[in-house]
Amino acid sequence: MKGFSLWAFFVEGGWGMWSTLLFGVLAVGAAAWFARRPEPRRLAFTGAMWLTLVTVTAHATWTNVAAVCSYLEDPQRVPDAEITRTFFIGLKEASRPGALGGIFLTLVPILLGVGALRGRASD
Repeated sequence: MKGFSLWAFFVEGGWGMWSTLLFGVLAVGAAAWFARRPEPRRLAFTGAMWLTLVTVTAHATWTNVAAVCSYLEDPQRVPDAEITRTFFIGLKEASRPGALGGIFLTLVPILLGVGALRGRASD
């Protein structure tokens, strides 16, 4: 591996990375808010942001896969000898929103668990 560049990772993921980042930050922020002050009324917003993040992540990933397939269908752009390699490079880039969203989708339940434990301790 040559080295990791967060900006290159972000650019490879395409425009869907912006909505994934936005809703990821909102979902983690809402979960952190619940972890800090565990009130049941905060769970609805956190849950809605988490589900929105799932949807945005899936949509961005599938949109990227569709773009790769659309690119590959034209034999003028990709010769048959290079189609497999190009497909896997495109698939790598198409998976970027899923990787970014997965980080946020993991952090939210962890923070909700912390809030649940804190809520039990205060009862």
